[in-house]
Amino acid sequence: MKFQHKSFLILWFVIGLWLTGCAGASTPTLESDKPLPVTQQVIATSAVATVEKANRDDCNRIALVLTTEAASDIYTVCSDGSRLVNISDDPYPDSQPAWSPDGATIAFASLHNESSQIYIVDSKGGKPAQLTFDYSNDFPIWLPDGKRIAFRTTDRQGLWWWRILDRENNQISQYSESSYDFFFQTPAWSPDGQYLAYMSLVEQKQRNDGASQIHVKRMDSTQDDIALTNDTWANISPTWSPDSSKIAFLSERDGNYNLFALYVINRDGTNIQQITQPIFSDRAILSWSPNAQQIAIDQDIPHGNIYLVDIQSGTMNKLLNLPGGERASAPAWQP
Repeated sequence: MKFQHKSFLILWFVIGLWLTGCAGASTPTLESDKPLPVTQQVIATSAVATVEKANRDDCNRIALVLTTEAASDIYTVCSDGSRLVNISDDPYPDSQPAWSPDGATIAFASLHNESSQIYIVDSKGGKPAQLTFDYSNDFPIWLPDGKRIAFRTTDRQGLWWWRILDRENNQISQYSESSYDFFFQTPAWSPDGQYLAYMSLVEQKQRNDGASQIHVKRMDSTQDDIALTNDTWANISPTWSPDSSKIAFLSERDGNYNLFALYVINRDGTNIQQITQPIFSDRAILSWSPNAQQIAIDQDIPHGNIYLVDIQSGTMNKLLNLPGGERASAPAWQP
């Protein structure tokens, strides 16, 4: 079935915010007839009961959401699956961690009394500080200068827009116009601060086929806008490499509706590469490693975990070995 905006909005919001979900019995899994090169070796056992609380600074870490029967908290973990640390540790559902450019602070969304707000916490843990207090806000994104945080806002009546918080004076400004379309306007600032990647519906308006395309434009120009993709399939979730030269994204272009493969493309639209088979949902969140050799991505089909994908080979390694009933999602690699 083609992208249906209304049903997608409801499903993506509920699952993205409450970090729940399931897959149908007919959904392909990693053990499908066309298996991916997934290694079954689990690098570390890291259930909550074995969380380490010491020596947190001796590895480059991945922030994630770990959901148990009791809570959904923000954790960090070494990329080898060791030293899992709870850094938010509160009774409320936390989601969508985002590292500051200097790797010292993590912003995240937390749902209190049916209202999601933006918080920050030291990357080593501590008491989170609340940054927003109005409407309902989620999906924090640090701007490259490290002084501002963009986030998505809704009035909970159907309208969505993006705002930016200036950390130096705590002033909030509006970034985008409000609309009923929460998904396709999502911005992605390049780490060097020169470009903005986003999902565009310009092409699909001409064809009326429901397909979104990946666009890139320079921040200092309203004219320099390049469409990196132009097909009749949904292309979503652009994510920049650390050096701002490449973009990873998810696409249906294999011909599988509502199943997405991971692709990488140069910033100018050249050298597109398919990295995985189409096994991810439209809710998958991805993040590049600092050396640009791997991409962390969450896989909610069939049971919710994070995998590290090698860019060259496409090999996928499970990050955590979680007991039944626990889910890992929303990876964000420390810069």
